[in-house]
Amino acid sequence: MSIEWINPKEIHGTVTFYDSNITLNKTASEFFNDAYKVLVGIDRVHKHVVIKHINKEEALRGDIVKSNLLDVSIKASYGRINSKKVVNEIADSFNFNFKNTNNYKFKAIWKSSDRILEIDLNEEV
Repeated sequence: MSIEWINPKEIHGTVTFYDSNITLNKTASEFFNDAYKVLVGIDRVHKHVVIKHINKEEALRGDIVKSNLLDVSIKASYGRINSKKVVNEIADSFNFNFKNTNNYKFKAIWKSSDRILEIDLNEEV
């Protein structure tokens, strides 16, 4: 039997890119409440950014480059990943210009099978 559980909560969150951090709204940040660290990746072909939930066991087992692991701070109404280097890599890859605008906001969807938050940069919110 192949069961797919129905999620009664909203699965779309929003993620905002600032020049020094990535901010997740409450819906998006809830998936990282118990994360030890996160990984941030780029899919240049599909124009997506992904944030992967990493637990402590995964972080310590040695197959993930430690310098790729990032902290995620979860507050009551948002989450935040502080990394100017990561944001600069995303900005360079997708032509964000923080001199022209303060931030860029996009929809994000949680992919539970891969434990990733997928941010679609094809359409701003």
